[in-house]
Amino acid sequence: MPIELNSKSEPQKLQNPFAQVKALVRENLKAVKKIIAVHSGKGGVGKTTFCVNLAASFAKQNFSVGLIDADVDCPSVNKMLGKNERVLTNEKQMLQPLEAHGIKFLSVGNMVDSENSAQIMRGPIMFKLISEMLYKTNWGSLDYLIIDLPPGTGDNPLTVMQIASLDGLIIVTQPMEVALVDAKKSADMAKRLEVPVIGIVENMSGEIFGEGTVKKIGSEIKFLGSIPLQKNIREFSDKGVPVVLEDEKLFSIFEGIIKGIAP
Repeated sequence: MPIELNSKSEPQKLQNPFAQVKALVRENLKAVKKIIAVHSGKGGVGKTTFCVNLAASFAKQNFSVGLIDADVDCPSVNKMLGKNERVLTNEKQMLQPLEAHGIKFLSVGNMVDSENSAQIMRGPIMFKLISEMLYKTNWGSLDYLIIDLPPGTGDNPLTVMQIASLDGLIIVTQPMEVALVDAKKSADMAKRLEVPVIGIVENMSGEIFGEGTVKKIGSEIKFLGSIPLQKNIREFSDKGVPVVLEDEKLFSIFEGIIKGIAP
């Protein structure tokens, strides 16, 4: 159903044309207790870094956790987890997730010959790839499956929201006012697709981008916590190690976020 831009009427519910694929996804993920997507209205706000450290925090608390890098044309989860080996299939031709730091994960970065190669794909190929990450992958039993969505409100995040039975969406944003505008678009997209919004996280908080502004929309979206902009986050990400495994203060922030997700 087309969306009317600049329409003054109430936003209409978007119909799901992928019911058959959704049924396959539901069947394959029936042993996953909770599926959480992480989204941002714009790129560059540290969403993937958040996803990696959220997954690592779950693992550190002894939850079984999986992570899907659904940003198929610009994958980076594999690099942040320090795992570059290729993804293989089992005897049933199911993709086998890799594992690092107690996290099962799947990223297109582990399916290509070179990390410097551009992933040039039309929409149907992206849809097929994202779908197979969900229904043609041996995820097994998990407490949590986290899906790192591409930024924006286009085809790829729309695909995931329509074919995965999401238990909720976490929005990640910077404290900048311009980023908050796009964060509200993320929330509106979730509303139209009837995906519950768990809450919003203020990332890169501090002197450079500001702090505390995300709390201004707390009446609209639950505020989950604030993550400071720190040099060691970048350093550990470049090493392929989630920073929460080494920095207890940051881990305590993620513990608080987890309590907000699953009180």
